[in-house]
Amino acid sequence: MDEAASEPVRDRGFKARKRQDHALELIERLKENLTDPAEVRKILRELGRYYDPVLGGAIMEIAHQRAIVEALDAGRQAEALAVVEQRYDLYLKDRAHLGHGDGRGGEG
Repeated sequence: MDEAASEPVRDRGFKARKRQDHALELIERLKENLTDPAEVRKILRELGRYYDPVLGGAIMEIAHQRAIVEALDAGRQAEALAVVEQRYDLYLKDRAHLGHGDGRGGEG
């Protein structure tokens, strides 16, 4: 039958394994749900738990969370999206070497 299926995969190393970046998924969900304040708050709480060693803090600091929620509460969705995009871009800035490419869902 299929001999390759029974043999262990060798010499593929870390780079061959695609790692799922849950923070990027949450940021995408956040951008998609800016019209739902309850969902935005839920996603922001979860994002606040993700530490970014490159930035040396949370991916979405409390001040950023507050700015997003206040902008949405005031009907300034574009302003909230700008804050999300800014944090997204900072998070992705130095990650091309980690296999994220441009980080926007493309192959690296």
